[in-house]
Amino acid sequence: MIAEHLQDGQQVTLVIKKSGQNLVTSVLPDSKGVKDAAVKNLPPLTMSGTPEDYEEGFAASLKPLDKAMGLLTEVSQYEAEVEEARKKSAVAEAEKKEADKRKKQFNDLLNLARKNKDEHKFKDARAILAKAAAIEESDKKAIDAIEKEIVKLSGEGSLFGGLEDKSDGKNIAEGKDESESEVCEETESETDNEGEE
Repeated sequence: MIAEHLQDGQQVTLVIKKSGQNLVTSVLPDSKGVKDAAVKNLPPLTMSGTPEDYEEGFAASLKPLDKAMGLLTEVSQYEAEVEEARKKSAVAEAEKKEADKRKKQFNDLLNLARKNKDEHKFKDARAILAKAAAIEESDKKAIDAIEKEIVKLSGEGSLFGGLEDKSDGKNIAEGKDESESEVCEETESETDNEGEE
């Protein structure tokens, strides 16, 4: 009888109390899986009658239960869909942040490669370009353009040669230039000297 009003996985709490010659019945749909406070506070379906009344009309009196159970199902499904959309949105946002981070890393490496090229550190510039090419968001055209400039300046394939390669391996770490390295080294040596005194 009650099973006809429930969908798979749904449950109700049924309370029957004897009051004189009558029975008072309370049927409360289970709303544990629903977060919406308004739906959680659905009032129970309450009926009162003699045992004979229940025999004749209990099934028909459960009709309002169908609406309540349907509402709980719809709200539960909606909340699940919202949660799924939120998760997808968070994943997409995290992926975008990672892509932006890699793009910035690529641009920083390109700038460092250009700086090395301009300082005639062709071997160092090529080492940086190799790192940049390994990044997922790399721009092959930008890398090729710098490589062509290196070939031109270094005189590769030219009968007359080119500029001398001044690579020293010091300015190839991403985001660090020589002046920063020198400052770090000076600071470290000063700290060491203070410790000896």
